[in-house]
Amino acid sequence: MNKVESKSEGVHVTEGVSGTWFYHLSAAGTDVHGLCGAQTMHTAIPLARWGAKGHLNERYCSQCQGLGEVQLREAGAILPA
Repeated sequence: MNKVESKSEGVHVTEGVSGTWFYHLSAAGTDVHGLCGAQTMHTAIPLARWGAKGHLNERYCSQCQGLGEVQLREAGAILPA
C-alpha cells in the first residue's frame, strides 16, 4: 500500500514502538506502520488531539503530520503554521 492510498482511506493516531509518547499517523485498519514507514502500535488518542502537549512532553512525527494534514485539519487538530 502506498502513502497516497493510505491517506485516502483515513488515518488514526498510533504510537511508535521505539519510544513512549512519540506519535505517528497510520492508515485506517492498521496499527503496525505509520504513514512515514515507522513501526507503530495501537493507542487510544483521538485524531483531534494530534499535537497536544502535556506534562509527558508528547512528541509527534512531522513526516506523518505532513502526509495526513488534510485529515488532521478535518478532525479539528490545531497544527502549527
